[in-house]
Amino acid sequence: IIADLGMRFCDLAHQDYVFLAHSVNDIRAAHATGRIALIAGLEAATMIENELDRIDILYGLGVRQMGIAYSEANSLGSGLKEARDGGLTAFGIAAVERMNRLGMAIDISHSSDLTCLDVIQHSTAPVLITHAGARAVWNSRRMKPDEVIVACVERGGLIGIEAAPHTTMSAAHPKHSLDSVMDHFTYLAGLVGIENVAFGPDTLFGDHAGLHTAFAGAMSISAARSGDDHPTVEYVDGLENPAECFYNIVSWLVTHGYSDDEITAVTGANVLRVLEQVWI
Repeated sequence: IIADLGMRFCDLAHQDYVFLAHSVNDIRAAHATGRIALIAGLEAATMIENELDRIDILYGLGVRQMGIAYSEANSLGSGLKEARDGGLTAFGIAAVERMNRLGMAIDISHSSDLTCLDVIQHSTAPVLITHAGARAVWNSRRMKPDEVIVACVERGGLIGIEAAPHTTMSAAHPKHSLDSVMDHFTYLAGLVGIENVAFGPDTLFGDHAGLHTAFAGAMSISAARSGDDHPTVEYVDGLENPAECFYNIVSWLVTHGYSDDEITAVTGANVLRVLEQVWI
């Protein structure tokens, strides 16, 4: 799998329209030349099992971002599915140290609350919550409590706001839509400052809600969410797919009086600032 992953990245990197980025400078170069900067990332570190050196292999293949756990616990720590939150393991601490040393960004979007706090404490580099939301706005395990969000930001990290179907809903807008997502944005901007908030829509082309339904058990989607009642949607109105997301987010921000500098910050500049501190 790792060899195949590397070959696919290499094939993509040789296409004129795609740029496999290893650094922030690579991202800027891709933008300057009108190409797409592809950032290789993984949502969980489960595949390294108990071998730290596999992190080095992944890094060598171009992976620059990796999550700790995706819902289910692994050798590093607990995910969102676990009834008992065991936090980060001793091996997980060693993995965090190795990722720090290499300059690989650590993502805690799908990690349990205690695991998140442990990662933030042990990491010497800022930690990313690439795609989640505020539990204070929608009571779901998939969202992060204020304690985790504030701790992450206090150590230099940030939070990107999720928009996959049936995640970032709100009491004001329980039918998942652009307005639901932006309820999380306004809350988080008030909680930790607009300079520490970004967007990680996490949307797919095609039937994203159908995919979640089909693989709910295998992906632990249901277990990672609350039992709060909400209308089922076929798509997130206004954020249906990756092609719509940022255009409509920017339109919402303009309509609601945000400045050009603020819009630039939350749609990319904040992320680049943090990555400049993480990638070496």
